[in-house]
Amino acid sequence: MTTTPSPTSPTTTGPTTTGPTTTGPTTTGPTTTWTPTTVAALLEASLATEPGHPARPALTYLRRKPGRGMVAVFGTTGRDAIYTVTVDEAAMAHDVADATGVTIERFPADQRLGHLNEVMAPTAASPVWQALRDAAARAVGEPSGRDWTVVDVVATPVRYKPGDRCVVRYAVHADDEDGHRHVVTVVGKLYGDLEEAAGAADLMERLWAAQDGEAWTARPLSLAAPVPLLLAEDLGSRHSEPPALPGTEVVRFGADLPVEGIRRSARALADLHTSATARPDTPLRPGAAEAAKAAKRAVTVGSYVPALAAEAERVAASVGATLTATSPETLRPTHGSYKPSQLLFRGGAAVVVDFDQFALADAALDVGYFLAYLRPPGLWYHRAGTRAWFEAAAEAFLTAYDERMAERGVDAGERAGILHRSHGYEAALLLKVAARRANRLHSPRPGEVAAMLAEITTCVEAARS
Repeated sequence: MTTTPSPTSPTTTGPTTTGPTTTGPTTTGPTTTWTPTTVAALLEASLATEPGHPARPALTYLRRKPGRGMVAVFGTTGRDAIYTVTVDEAAMAHDVADATGVTIERFPADQRLGHLNEVMAPTAASPVWQALRDAAARAVGEPSGRDWTVVDVVATPVRYKPGDRCVVRYAVHADDEDGHRHVVTVVGKLYGDLEEAAGAADLMERLWAAQDGEAWTARPLSLAAPVPLLLAEDLGSRHSEPPALPGTEVVRFGADLPVEGIRRSARALADLHTSATARPDTPLRPGAAEAAKAAKRAVTVGSYVPALAAEAERVAASVGATLTATSPETLRPTHGSYKPSQLLFRGGAAVVVDFDQFALADAALDVGYFLAYLRPPGLWYHRAGTRAWFEAAAEAFLTAYDERMAERGVDAGERAGILHRSHGYEAALLLKVAARRANRLHSPRPGEVAAMLAEITTCVEAARS
């Protein structure tokens, strides 16, 4: 249900009620702009009118992109009530006292992501329920779930991107044909439409089939058509046996260098790059596209730190020139956003997740991506040990990647070219890190931005040398 918005009230939706109408946060001047602080104040005012006056959860996600407005998520999946505040682009130009174009939704209400309610609370007659039955049977080695009876499903959100994606962990309680009870966990990913989900399912099948040794992706299990929900093997959590740890907890700065985790990350990437998983219709991602993104990110950085706007523009221009100066003879299947957060480590093995950016591109893109995100945040403040740690970690990653590519039959000339060009992509992705951090931290931090721009220049010089 949805309230009718007025010039001073946001649209508010929830799972069962429309929620309160608010007038927005009190302003002390003639104009108060939309910021994370004013969005939080609006949500607090809304919650204050609800029964029990629930406390506002912490801000956990923020997206502000030109032309796409602002989206703020408050609350953590699996622990808190989750609220999404959406400010459309037109509303961004208005004072916060005018809440026209502002929507507050309580998860799983999401007007832009269809089927979310059905996915979070499937019924026995829904295609989600039937797909979960088949996925649970396949997960334990049964070829078909026709003779299984699902008696209960418990859905827990794992990761949520409003209006775009939602990852859910399901505990499926089912009886087999002999009456034995099974409790099987599987993971589902809800997409915006069925075509997108079917494409992701097809890619996962190809990735799974390409593995000829240690598994480096999850196994696909079922597609809940016509609901755009893709079900796959549950890789587990830190409480599983064996434990599954996020890559950010394995490949991270510390007293000891996580050599084994870094090497496994590199080898998994080389296996992807040498797999036969691309098709003629696989999207292309040329260096020119990354150059264009770098220019836009420089504008974002300059808007947060005007004193460094000219330097950011100069750096972005050098990055763009580097990325477009050379191109590989061979385009390879690439992950598109390869970094520690896109990995899980189970029993020591590195498993790659989230192939939504899969493309045919220069393999140097993924290598540079990983190197950019490998840097500890303390590096920008010259914290003791961070530079030496990063250089050792980068050397371990590049060495292991080169060794595995050689094992997979890639000749020395192509391998050297990938490693050399990776510095240009590394520079481009560092500019993305700079823009994202400025956006998420909501502070100019000119010292940090200046350090990042200097690091980008060093990467460009390495790419040109």
